[in-house]
Amino acid sequence: MQQFNIGDKVKFLNSVGGGIVKRVEDGRVYVEDETGFDIPFAPGELIRMADQQGVAKAFNDETIGSAVKKAKEERREPTQLELIEENRRLRSQNANLQDQIKQLKSQVLSLQRTIARIS
Repeated sequence: MQQFNIGDKVKFLNSVGGGIVKRVEDGRVYVEDETGFDIPFAPGELIRMADQQGVAKAFNDETIGSAVKKAKEERREPTQLELIEENRRLRSQNANLQDQIKQLKSQVLSLQRTIARIS
């Protein structure tokens, strides 16, 4: 099960919307939604959004490999430090995506079981 920390940006799996984790207690994650209300969720009902170094940047052309892109724009080879940072960033994105894939697979299985019971 995914662990949530105060300040994490999350999306709701079973409904539209998301918010920011305000507290975690008694097995519940309290998320402040866009209206300012704290709503309790089970951890399995949420998916953490990528942090600034995660998936969000992967879909933003301006930030993908910014250090490496800058080096290319300057017509020079990236430094070893830039390559290490790019590697770290990509590993972080990969770990975040793997976590999200695992949660989504679990959610799909749960929904399939629910549909099977209803049918």
